[in-house]
Amino acid sequence: MNTTIPAAGSPAAPGGPRAAGTVLKAAVYIDGFNLYHAIADLGAPHLKWVNLRALSERIIRRGENLTRVAWCSAVNTKNAQKMLRWRAYRKAQESVGVIVMQGHFTEEPRRCDQGHNYFHPTEKEGDVNFAISLISDAHLGLYDVAYMVTADSDQVATAKLFRTRFPNKAIVSVAPPGRRHSKEIIASCHDTRSIRREVIENCLFPGPTIIRDGRLVAARPAQYEPPPGWRPPQI
Repeated sequence: MNTTIPAAGSPAAPGGPRAAGTVLKAAVYIDGFNLYHAIADLGAPHLKWVNLRALSERIIRRGENLTRVAWCSAVNTKNAQKMLRWRAYRKAQESVGVIVMQGHFTEEPRRCDQGHNYFHPTEKEGDVNFAISLISDAHLGLYDVAYMVTADSDQVATAKLFRTRFPNKAIVSVAPPGRRHSKEIIASCHDTRSIRREVIENCLFPGPTIIRDGRLVAARPAQYEPPPGWRPPQI
């Protein structure tokens, strides 16, 4: 059953009344690491193998047409195992039409409490890719409603610019599981959504492999295998 995620009210159609039968175009923009860490905190590694397109279909309002899903993330090439898992996940997302906005990692100098210097891997470009993609797609007319999946207040400026530049479109804040909305972001949004754990559980890629046109596209990393006997809950 295509169950939408409960929201705090439903905003009016962007731009005011529309002709009967008009279908709004929806686009979902996902802060990859914000969502990843929220899922990791649930303590269930198999939930990391989530189909972001299926999840986005649950996020948007019933009757809207999902036209774009953009996943903004980065790959850490210094950690071979993480890199391989990330690449498998990227291939899985691309197989269902998710647009991947890829950033990178840099190693920045840090000093620990004991006074030792070390290099810490830091993700770059993610926030910029998120903002550029959302605003550029609005200019191109790719959607009527934008859904921002992030609890990161770094996107406050994005939401503010959106409200100023696109009065005929709507923007919705979407909180990852277990996270609160950024108060600063929702001040510029028309509505909110909150992703529940059970929705994530119902949006995983089925099976250990993804096959398209008879060929292997992606294999689920062993770390993301569901527990024996696991079944998604009924919602």
